[in-house]
Amino acid sequence: MREAHLDYYSGKKVLVTGGLGFIGINTCLRLMELGAEVTALDNFIPPDLSDRLDQLPSRLRIAVADIRDEEKVERVARDQEVIFNLAGKSGAVDSNKTPISDLEINCRGQLTLLEACRSFNPGVTIVFPSSRLVYGKPRYLPVDENHQVAPESIYAAHKLAVENYHLIYGHLYGLKVTVLRISNPYGPMQAGESRAYGIANRFIQAAVAGKPITLFGDGGQRRDYLYIDDLVDAFLRAGFAETARGKIYNIGDLSCVSILELAEMAVKAAGAGEIIMAPWPEEYRLIETGDYQSDITRAQHELGWRPVTEIEEGIARTVQFYKK
Repeated sequence: MREAHLDYYSGKKVLVTGGLGFIGINTCLRLMELGAEVTALDNFIPPDLSDRLDQLPSRLRIAVADIRDEEKVERVARDQEVIFNLAGKSGAVDSNKTPISDLEINCRGQLTLLEACRSFNPGVTIVFPSSRLVYGKPRYLPVDENHQVAPESIYAAHKLAVENYHLIYGHLYGLKVTVLRISNPYGPMQAGESRAYGIANRFIQAAVAGKPITLFGDGGQRRDYLYIDDLVDAFLRAGFAETARGKIYNIGDLSCVSILELAEMAVKAAGAGEIIMAPWPEEYRLIETGDYQSDITRAQHELGWRPVTEIEEGIARTVQFYKK
């Protein structure tokens, strides 16, 4: 039986900010499969994606604009019914090197969108993907939503700030907002190394290209890795569920593997690549959070969501995509 959250998007006007990035393009494609009228807002078209634009559905509307451009954001956001607000600059280490740039894009840009919605579209539903990194080093595992937040990078601090921006705009102005704290997504449609997103995709792309995978330390940290189809399903459920408004949900996988095991899986699935061990660079060591496991009980109970893709299957699918 087809679930209600899938039928919900048929005919809906949906905006995906950051819509040409790895997570964004997967979200756009799934929404179009469900019959939504989709607009992807992004600040540029990645070169290796531009070569494939003719393979994308012609009804995908693309708005090339910076999330900080008030006039353009207002124009695009006015008539949307649902916004998946994925725009931003990723990278914890990079954020510590360029904190002002990170502030401009990841905070000011988000306020630009929220202000546009407050002024011109206060009834809109917004799903904001935050990060597991807001928790910092876990005090216990698995980590639930009541765990203390203790960001250890500028990127994570800004993610936490923007969570609160969304919740405040929901409380003060009635925007229907939901925050998802996401663990380590991976999968097809990563638009090349220019927009590298996530350690799993970097490992897989390196293995497929026959390049070495460098691990810092012994690679023993255990994490949960989330296949992109499962993440997109969480987005769709969060956008649909009225009971999710004003709430925060962990979105991760039910099992963990070490970073070394992840690299070994990538090499095995690709039939290429090698693993190289290296000492920790100081800039990475300072923000390393150790083991992490999501407690997704709240999402299971309230959104009816759970991941269904085993990591071996997800890596195999991703390898096949990049081999093409």
